[in-house]
Amino acid sequence: MPLQSQATMKSVRKTLASGAVNFLYWLIMLEGILMATPFGILLYSFYDPFLAGARRSELTAWVAAFFLPQSVYTTNNSFIEFIRYGEYLFYIGLAGFFVSAAPVYWAKLTRKGMVSGFIYAYIRHPQYLFFMLSAFGLLFIWPRMMMLVLFLVMSVFYFYLAKFEERRMQTQYPEYAAYMQRTAMFIPGNPGRKVFSVLFGWVPGRNLAQLMAVLSIVIVAFAGAIGLRNLTIANISVAELPDQRILAISIFPHDEPYLRDAVTKAIADDAVRNALNAQGNVSFTAHILPKNYGMLGKFVSVNEHHLTEIIRNFRNRPSLKGFLWGTESDDVKIVFSKIDKPGKRLVPLAEIMDMSAKMTPVLIVDLNLPTGALDNLTMTDTTHYGDVPQPIF
Repeated sequence: MPLQSQATMKSVRKTLASGAVNFLYWLIMLEGILMATPFGILLYSFYDPFLAGARRSELTAWVAAFFLPQSVYTTNNSFIEFIRYGEYLFYIGLAGFFVSAAPVYWAKLTRKGMVSGFIYAYIRHPQYLFFMLSAFGLLFIWPRMMMLVLFLVMSVFYFYLAKFEERRMQTQYPEYAAYMQRTAMFIPGNPGRKVFSVLFGWVPGRNLAQLMAVLSIVIVAFAGAIGLRNLTIANISVAELPDQRILAISIFPHDEPYLRDAVTKAIADDAVRNALNAQGNVSFTAHILPKNYGMLGKFVSVNEHHLTEIIRNFRNRPSLKGFLWGTESDDVKIVFSKIDKPGKRLVPLAEIMDMSAKMTPVLIVDLNLPTGALDNLTMTDTTHYGDVPQPIF
């Protein structure tokens, strides 16, 4: 094949690879950022068929599960609360990307050639590094298992895309080989290469060693996510009501008597009890929320009454955080949702937190805890996001 044709094919492959990895990044960003906006409805019209197909089997339903708290304000574990600040990596990554991109585009504009100063004096691919950092931060904003899969695939793509670019740079700039020798790929000091040499230096063949390294990273990442999920579930406020087949979950930390008292008072009302009985032989979650909880739409499609209430709460809250999570008081909302799993209608209470379980809202109750009086009851069976599972905790 002529050299010109080879160069053209390499350029096409690079363009396709770059387009694929950017597509993965935007998939990660879109769900993490847009799910809380009206555009989330349009986004989930794209995701819905895929996740609905995955939910047909317990072997694949886990992709829609979450591994860190999303509906729960705080847990009883300081480590979980600390790592939730990882969401700020998203903003740091975006800022770093634009800062590191500036000298490259300036060099192209002024035709100065290869960039090897500023951040590039320490690492060869700061743009890729910061892009991956921002995508990693999104995992803390919207920690769905599918997002973790996309992040891992995207990171592998970036690694090999960087390798491809380095071969092109060595052809275009003879001095690039010396630059590679004195500069780390992604992290100053090149700790990744040292760890790789220690763990996989014995493997015959570099390609096989890299494959084993990638598989090891995937295993560690999924084990870590599942470990965080189990740790979260062990440290949120829950209470079982076996006779009613209800698992109560509190957004703010409370003891079991508090949760049982709230749910018992709610189901003492005939209308509530009849609505639950009408669902047949199923189990339920009962999420106990502050009355001014700003993310009610994460559980149900809000009607005009609740939308007006949410808007009023937003105007009355001095901060976004206060609006999102609400404030504790004697007045609460309880969202009852029925639980199902692929091929299994009756889900035991012990399995409600399984990665394949899915909630479908049934009704919303506004309750005054001291008196047990119901202020409002709303029947519902839909969410804004179609069949796409939303976080249970």
